[in-house]
Amino acid sequence: MKKNYILSFFLTFSICSFTFAQEMLLNGDLENWDNDTSPTSWTKSESLTKSTEAHGGSFSAFRNAGSSTKKLSQTIDGITPGASYTISFWYKVTAGDEEDARIWCTWKNGITSVYHVGTSQNATEDPLRGPENGYLSNNGGVWSKHEVTVTAPAGVDAFYYEVRSYTNSLTYWDDLSFIKNATASVEKNTIEGFTTYPNPITNNSFTIKSSSTKEKSVAIYNLLGKKVFAANFSGEKKDIDVATFTSGIYIVKVTEDTKTATKKIVIR
Repeated sequence: MKKNYILSFFLTFSICSFTFAQEMLLNGDLENWDNDTSPTSWTKSESLTKSTEAHGGSFSAFRNAGSSTKKLSQTIDGITPGASYTISFWYKVTAGDEEDARIWCTWKNGITSVYHVGTSQNATEDPLRGPENGYLSNNGGVWSKHEVTVTAPAGVDAFYYEVRSYTNSLTYWDDLSFIKNATASVEKNTIEGFTTYPNPITNNSFTIKSSSTKEKSVAIYNLLGKKVFAANFSGEKKDIDVATFTSGIYIVKVTEDTKTATKKIVIR
């Protein structure tokens, strides 16, 4: 069941602290509506109606043909310059001309728009507009996910989140998300010689290595703080199979006696 709250989960170890992913978009799953045309917490909902043709949960937002550009948008405050954010949503286009839907977001400094690459509004290299100033693929009318990870530019304090649908399209939106990605601050790895490799991980496994042969425990956490792997091993190194993991960022915690070491890894 989809949840409707802002998640801010903190996991603190004895020598380091992590801030896990934080969902900043309100009512991104579109489960709450003020009425049949106004999803709660969204600034604009133009020619959209509540639909039970949902990707997840009970409802989605549906644009039923008509002319001109129609927007679904929300402004998100509290942006940290230099931080990493992942923007994603699910969409389905069941009629149109292949120029039916796209992402059209921008960073904000007060009321001023700050374009992602510091160029013009329609820059083709801006991942937040298009993509590439173009349109999302209709993918044969099935639910499809669009996702992009970007870093907030200097001097911004907000983010304008918008998706658009166009003339005569039949477009559904659902499970929209704007996540501030995890940050890790590791003061010291107290296990001598601790390292992991390779990183990023591209071949379904990675190795944990240290200078000690003592017994160790290893745990891997996803960005929501959920433990997704646990094992014990002895020796200087251990190969970890991550073939079943989805792509993304994880935190590895290794414990040896009273010593702890941590590492952020990326699985591609």
